[in-house]
Amino acid sequence: MKLCVVLSLLILTGTLLFAGCIGFEGSQSNPKTKEAFSLDSGYVSEEYAYSPSPDVKKAPFSSYGGEIPLEQSLHEQKIIRTANIQLEVKNVTYSTGEVQEIAKKFDGLVQSSSVQATSKNRYSGTVTIRIPAEHFDLAISEISAIGIILSSSVNAEDVTEEYVDLQAQRDALSYQLDQYNRLLTKGQNVSEILEVQKEIERVQVELDRIVGRMKYLDNRISLSTITVGLSEPAQLETPGGYSLPSVISEGIAGFVNTVVWLFIAILTILPLVLVGGAGYVLYKRWKIGKTE
Repeated sequence: MKLCVVLSLLILTGTLLFAGCIGFEGSQSNPKTKEAFSLDSGYVSEEYAYSPSPDVKKAPFSSYGGEIPLEQSLHEQKIIRTANIQLEVKNVTYSTGEVQEIAKKFDGLVQSSSVQATSKNRYSGTVTIRIPAEHFDLAISEISAIGIILSSSVNAEDVTEEYVDLQAQRDALSYQLDQYNRLLTKGQNVSEILEVQKEIERVQVELDRIVGRMKYLDNRISLSTITVGLSEPAQLETPGGYSLPSVISEGIAGFVNTVVWLFIAILTILPLVLVGGAGYVLYKRWKIGKTE
C-alpha cells in the first residue's frame, strides 16, 4: 500500500515538471518578445518607439548643460595669444617708431606708446601693439631683430570651452526671448502683459551681457597683443674737456655745498662757544675779585 502511494507521488511530480518545461520553452520561443528586445531592430510599444541609429557619433556636451552641435564642435580652437619682449636698443625713440611701423605693416594698430628719460640722459620706452593673429609669429620675429633681446615670453590662452558655453547660452536666451515675445501678443490682461515684459527685460539684459562678452573674446582672439619694452645701454664715461656751462654749474653746486657745510658746523659748535665764553667771563670776575 505504501509502495503504491510513493509511486503515485513520483508519477505526479514528474508530470508537473514535464508540463512546466514545455510552458517555459513556449514562452522563450515567443517571436514578439525576441523582436522587442532585439538591438538590431526598433522597439515599439504603446508608450514609445526606439529605433537605433548605427555608426552615429555623439556630439559633446557643453558645461552649460546643452548639447553642442557636431559641426560646431569641429570649429577651430579659440586662442588668445599675447607676448612680452624686452629689448636693448641704441636709440629708444627711433626704435619706438620701428615697432609702430611693424604694426602698420601687418595691418595692426598701436594701442599705447610711451618714452621717458632716465638718469644720465638714457631713455626707456614701452609700446603695446595689436597684430592680426595670423601675423603674430612674423611680427615677433621682426620686432626681435630691432635690438638685443633681454627677455621674451609668449602666452596662448585657450578660451574655446568658454566661447562654446557662451554660444549655447546665447542661443537658449534667444529662444526664450522669442517665446516671451509670442506670449506678449497673446496677453489677456494688463498683469499678464506686465509680467511678460518684465521677463523680456531680464532675458534681454542677460543676452546683451553674453553677446558683449563674445565680442570681447572675438576681438582678443582676432588681434593678438604684443608689449615691447625698450631700454638703452649704460653709457661709458670717458674723460674729456670741460665746458663753461658745466664749470659754472659745478662751481655753484660747490659753493652751495660749502655754505651749507659751514652753517652746519657753526650750529654744531655754537653751544660750546657760548658755554666756554660764559665760563671765561666768570673766571675773570672771580680772579679780579680775589686780587682786590
